[in-house]
Amino acid sequence: MSAVVKTPDGRLLALGQGLPDNAQCHLLPGGVVDASTATFEDALRRILHEQFGIEVTIGPLIHTDRTGDHDEYVFVTHIADHDDSRRSRDWRFGIPAPNGCFWDGIELTPAAIHAANFMPRGIGALFAGHLRHGQPPWTLPDVRSRPQAKRRHHKTR
Repeated sequence: MSAVVKTPDGRLLALGQGLPDNAQCHLLPGGVVDASTATFEDALRRILHEQFGIEVTIGPLIHTDRTGDHDEYVFVTHIADHDDSRRSRDWRFGIPAPNGCFWDGIELTPAAIHAANFMPRGIGALFAGHLRHGQPPWTLPDVRSRPQAKRRHHKTR
């Protein structure tokens, strides 16, 4: 599961990772849910606290990327007491990124989102598509509030 985190300078917080061919990809902050966690929201809150030492409120679930292996659930998060913290001056929060990655703030333009090479790919496509229509990721509605799709049957001749 992943978190959409707005940096104090208005960028999208991401983990950059080098690939063997010297290219880079980006991931949203987050982690894997274990069976002992009560809810996805609780797990994401715990993961972000461990990664950053920050307290967050969990907002809407904006996307589920069906990867085939592990589904990726993307939640909007909001940093609690953002203005009262020294962390508000530095969105990297002074904590090293995990597993040889680096913290990066991605500019909110479709071109920058595509250049960031998000994994899984559906996340980058989601963000770039909505940005083309003026919607930053933290303004997207909760997918759980959408009406269920209706299956339509078309008559054949």
